[in-house]
Amino acid sequence: MAVLGLTTYRQDNNIKSTVLLLLFPLLLLTLLGGIFFAGGAFVGPREIFYSLQIEPVLGTGSALDLALSAIAAYWPIILGIAAVWVLIGYLFNDAIIHRATGALPLTREEQPELYNLVENLCISRGLSVPKLYIVDTDAMNAYASGIDTRSYAITVTSGLLAALNKDELEAVLAHELTHILERDTRLLIVTIVFVGMISFLTQLLWRSMRVAAFSRGRGRNQGGVMIFLLIAAIAAAIGYGLALVLRFAISRRREYQADAGSVALTKNPDALISALMKISRNPDVPHVGSEVQQLFIENPPSTFTLAHLFDTHPPIEKRIKVLEELGGRVTDTIETAPAASAAIIAEGSTPAGSENHRHGPWG
Repeated sequence: MAVLGLTTYRQDNNIKSTVLLLLFPLLLLTLLGGIFFAGGAFVGPREIFYSLQIEPVLGTGSALDLALSAIAAYWPIILGIAAVWVLIGYLFNDAIIHRATGALPLTREEQPELYNLVENLCISRGLSVPKLYIVDTDAMNAYASGIDTRSYAITVTSGLLAALNKDELEAVLAHELTHILERDTRLLIVTIVFVGMISFLTQLLWRSMRVAAFSRGRGRNQGGVMIFLLIAAIAAAIGYGLALVLRFAISRRREYQADAGSVALTKNPDALISALMKISRNPDVPHVGSEVQQLFIENPPSTFTLAHLFDTHPPIEKRIKVLEELGGRVTDTIETAPAASAAIIAEGSTPAGSENHRHGPWG
């Protein structure tokens, strides 16, 4: 455990969260400058200076002068937008994430055993008990979310509850609780909020420029239309590049750390190995966007070699290998789910969202 450096990792996450908060307005200003630089390079800076009545900073009338002048003129607006967006993310991050995944709150009456497992884990670390949610899907997955005690939550799928036994479920809950304990959820949600805003602004800009270009292009030369669309494409590329930079700030090592934290909490690496092997059979929750999928305990790597650079999770095989180093072992046969869950799976006709399907074997 000392080699994995859980305490240092937590401190790194706190630093990264702070840095991202500080970088967010700078990234937006960079996007703004890039757009105006492209506009000046392809349309002509003098025309834009005249149209927008922007005061030149350098006085050279170049594309670079236009970019710096636009930043100087519009930075209060950009900082205001960033502040409002951060405030929205802080106040409503839990609602935004759960709406994106379709998660519904769980009560103790619906899942007493699940609540007991989480409470016992929290007591062992002196933590407040997070809220519990469920996503009604046959897929097997789980995620932790939230940025503070008010919004911390652990969400599981109904398919996960139906497939895992008590020890395996406890191991998964301990994994997600470690994400909360190590501040992974805070860092991930800050990133999701920022990437979401950059993507939103990029799409808004693209659509606005496309509409403006085609409306101006009717009955006129199509060269201007192509220039406008080219500027929009460059802006979209800049926005996408900035979003990738933010994603790269999140280390895939967090899953190894959370696996190690689960072992530290449960002292049962075998249960987590068995749970991961089961989850790997059907982890996909197709209605959830890629930005949010990085929260899940498993987000399968891309099948394309080059695309592995953008994977949010290490392969299950590598995670299991690390768990073996922590004392776990891979058995030839995975323990089957409890009889109650096996009956639910066998029924097949149980409608999604019904009480039995929602509760799984523990309710």
